[in-house]
Amino acid sequence: MADPSKDLPGQPAEVPPPAAYGTAPPPGYGYSMAGQTTIIGAPQPMAMTTIIHKTTPSNYLGLAIFSMLCCFLPTGIVAVVYAAQVDGAFASGDEGAARDYSEKAKCWSIATIVTGVIVDVLLVIVIPVVWFFVWAGAVADATNDWDDDYSNWWG
Repeated sequence: MADPSKDLPGQPAEVPPPAAYGTAPPPGYGYSMAGQTTIIGAPQPMAMTTIIHKTTPSNYLGLAIFSMLCCFLPTGIVAVVYAAQVDGAFASGDEGAARDYSEKAKCWSIATIVTGVIVDVLLVIVIPVVWFFVWAGAVADATNDWDDDYSNWWG
């Protein structure tokens, strides 16, 4: 029997020890209905939710505009047109077309930059060299013609 000095008003005289895992809960624990077995703590099925986050492919619009304005206008326009179509295709749900437009915008931008570098090299290096030789040949030819025509004047 419990020590009467530890009895508190409104409390049971003796508290049973806690139930171990795997044992049935004590009577009056949880809820029960007549004629039914109460199961407490049974594992519940979990609903699985898969979230697929699709990332928008890069549109390379900045690269396309840079290549169009700074390198070579005709192919740069094609790059800008493809770059502008990427976001619209992705927004309409056509991810394959958006990736295709993105790849084409990148390729056309790179082609524009390469073409621009080649054209710049031609303009800065090759054309002045050719003009130098053309003018040098014309001056030499004119000098030779003058000597032949006026050689009698000098006696």
